Amino acid sequence: MKKLSVLKVVSIIHLLLTVTWTIWYYGELNDGKGWGLLFSLGLASFGIIGLIVSWVVGYICKKTIQEQPLRIQNTIEAAFVVGFLVFVGLYY
Repeated sequence: MKKLSVLKVVSIIHLLLTVTWTIWYYGELNDGKGWGLLFSLGLASFGIIGLIVSWVVGYICKKTIQEQPLRIQNTIEAAFVVGFLVFVGLYY
């Protein structure tokens, strides 16, 4: 099994919650125009982007850093997660 990083865990949790929320409120989201489902797809894209960023950061850390690449990767990804949460908290 591959080692999990901070951003992978947060992205997977986000995707699971988005899918659960979409299934739970499908009747309200599918109002005939499709905007609710498009919004749900947009939310899911944040999780997918998070997984892609996690892969890129992991690849760069493995290729450039010799000692403890996973620790440095987790530190960088934790900074991304905290920065995103602060941005969302201040913006909304």
